[in-house]
Amino acid sequence: MSSTAPVGPAGRGGGAPRPGADGGVAPTRLSPDDTRKARVSGTHRVLAPAETLRRIEPLLPVVGITRLADVTWLDDIGIPVHQAIRPGSRTISVSQGKGLTHELARISAAMESIESWHAERLDPGEVTATVADMEPICGYRVRDLPLEPRHHLWPGVELEWTAARRLDDGADTFLPTELLRLDGRVRDTWMPPLFVQNSNGLAAGNTVAEAALHGLYEVIERDCLARAGTGTSPALDLTTVDGPAREPLELMEAAEVEVRVEVLPSPTGLACFLATIWSEEFPVLFAGAGAHLDRDVALCRALTEAAQSRATQIAGARDDLTTGAYRRAAAGWSGPSASLPEAGGVTYDGIASVRNASLADDLRTTVASVLSVTGRAPLVADHTRPELGIPVVRVVCPGLGHETAFTS
Repeated sequence: MSSTAPVGPAGRGGGAPRPGADGGVAPTRLSPDDTRKARVSGTHRVLAPAETLRRIEPLLPVVGITRLADVTWLDDIGIPVHQAIRPGSRTISVSQGKGLTHELARISAAMESIESWHAERLDPGEVTATVADMEPICGYRVRDLPLEPRHHLWPGVELEWTAARRLDDGADTFLPTELLRLDGRVRDTWMPPLFVQNSNGLAAGNTVAEAALHGLYEVIERDCLARAGTGTSPALDLTTVDGPAREPLELMEAAEVEVRVEVLPSPTGLACFLATIWSEEFPVLFAGAGAHLDRDVALCRALTEAAQSRATQIAGARDDLTTGAYRRAAAGWSGPSASLPEAGGVTYDGIASVRNASLADDLRTTVASVLSVTGRAPLVADHTRPELGIPVVRVVCPGLGHETAFTS
């Protein structure tokens, strides 16, 4: 399968409301072969941010987003952080977005909420069958998927299965629907614990290839976090950093925020960083991670995500926040000396970096990297609904680890 071809079964309609017939919400249609990068500073996309915003803003009411809020200056760092408010959500009603610019942060917040809206409304699976019957068809071991610690998975359990495809050759396969669905509503029946319910690998984009690549990077990032565990990885010498990541570093320095960046273990060879920040104004550690072929993008993601985590806690609007950080700050927590790695260490030019001309090339390279580690192809289920026209996918990589404690 060409990496620019549709990467999953045709999007299904179901109960989604249709955009108005006045033409005001019709998104730009891109050629499926158009994966050339229009932006390569801090993020790689096939459309300029202004064009992406033009495509998605008319669709926000359709998915229930009532407001995009700028919460950047609730903190004093100045890295753009925005929130998308979706009161009717079946998971969390406040989604965060970050970026080097306010346009990128606005897009990030809206896309995260749009992704969740799709995953909350999955249709029933195309097939109902036992694990034992489906494993020969699927081509992977179901126990290699993210499972709850005390799960009830066994060969005879009957599940719904959603059509998916391999990202290396386009071969048809299936994924458990329960793994893909996000729905936090209370049920009137008991369901045995099976799969970890999270959004790891769920992604939206301007094209299916862009969405699949974004989801794949996230899965790799979480695998790196899981491999790192609670230990300390080698530190990055921040004085050697150049390129677009210098801007967030300088903003943090101006705000008197301490920054430490660890270079995480990455068997796939992709750059992966964990950024941790701390300041006397808010004496709690906040972290962000990023993985990407391009080390500049990986580092920008880690730094902006750390700033996003802090701004999110300050705003206090996200549904899944706990009071722990506030209690630690009020108690005058001990600070970074015992928790942050020492400065210095790995130089930035020693981190591998790949800069292809197109997202199709990036996807091929990244899929091959995962295959070399797990021996199994990454899988993708296409959640795109044609009446909205925003590509949304869920990427799953059997054999890669997952870090459930890390949230962004």
